[in-house]
Amino acid sequence: MATQLKPQSDNQFSGYNEQAETEMVGRARELKPLLEKHAAYGDEHGTLHPDVFAALGDAGFWAMAAPRRWGGLGTSARCMSLVGHELAKADPSVGWVYTVLHGTTWVASLGPDALQEAIFGAGDDHPVICGIANPPGTMVAVDGGFIVNGRWPYASGSHHASWAQLGVAGDLPDGTHAHGFAYLRREQYEIERTWHMMGMKGTGSDTIVAKDVFIPTEQFFNVSLTGIGGHEPGKRHVGEPSDFWPFMPFLRATAHAVVAGAAAEILERVMEASKRRPIVYTTYTKQADAVLAQAEIGEAAARISAATTLTLKHCDMIDQAGLEQRRLSEDERALAKGEGSLAVDLLSQGVDQLMFLAGSSAFADANPLQRLYRDSLFAMRHTANLPYVGYEILGKSLLGIEPNIAHPDFI
Repeated sequence: MATQLKPQSDNQFSGYNEQAETEMVGRARELKPLLEKHAAYGDEHGTLHPDVFAALGDAGFWAMAAPRRWGGLGTSARCMSLVGHELAKADPSVGWVYTVLHGTTWVASLGPDALQEAIFGAGDDHPVICGIANPPGTMVAVDGGFIVNGRWPYASGSHHASWAQLGVAGDLPDGTHAHGFAYLRREQYEIERTWHMMGMKGTGSDTIVAKDVFIPTEQFFNVSLTGIGGHEPGKRHVGEPSDFWPFMPFLRATAHAVVAGAAAEILERVMEASKRRPIVYTTYTKQADAVLAQAEIGEAAARISAATTLTLKHCDMIDQAGLEQRRLSEDERALAKGEGSLAVDLLSQGVDQLMFLAGSSAFADANPLQRLYRDSLFAMRHTANLPYVGYEILGKSLLGIEPNIAHPDFI
């Protein structure tokens, strides 16, 4: 059983596993041919090909989601983002599923001692957890635990997960109202096929349904007490840098890395094609010879590079907070939210420029560009990524207008 780690000054787990970081990013890059081979399967079947998911496990990516006290690798937020960035170059759905599953599994490692022991200490080899916080289901206290009911749509990666982390609200045995996460094993819930979207088709973001499911008390994470990332006095299973990462900034940065990876692949493919394709009805036999095309590619590349730089800046901020074992201030969160909005805007503008250069043939079903494009546009419209929301949050923070429009955990 894991025990409390020593103070950071003499804790063997006080830093990040740099050797594993280099190796994990390299493994993600090596998987590209396999992911490209099976990308169409995700479009047709609404979930990742079994060989793809097996390859993610074989590469050790789920070990990245857990702290070292539970046999994890102890990699940084930057490393996790870079792995998602590489996977998304081949298939954004794979990058998204990887990002969501490791993010949700990481959240479980922030929970109370009993929860961590139930999930990570149960003998499973690197548990994989999917999760949805909203809309919350219901829980009713009974002897020894709770009865959980609800429907949770958009559960990315649900077909591959061994657990589900589900937002719930209800009364505790003492009568106090609480909200948090109920953790259900795969055999305790059903999955309804409701994911019929134009983008991210392979993510399997279907609806989880729980009907009168009993969970023991230890499988409820009462977020009402500490927030997501707070630690109660006397907690034993705590002490690694990842225990102090901020919830939404981490999830947001890793998601932005997926979009940036898809955008980088679009850029590479459009540049390569421009050296061969003519501009029909003009004298240009190669698009790359056109000065305006050169400028468009240059501007799009600059936007994608700037967005990626901002995303990695946020990862470094998260990693530093983990090393210092401190929570980010509300102002720091708001700035990261606003800058993240700018990253989304830059990526959106950049990929649109490139797809105009790619022409109508890029939208053919057989052309990988169409998948990269629609998946990136779809991901940018996730509720956590909407630029107009992020800009308002940052503006309110700068002007000292309180309360802001979101709870600090979700900024």
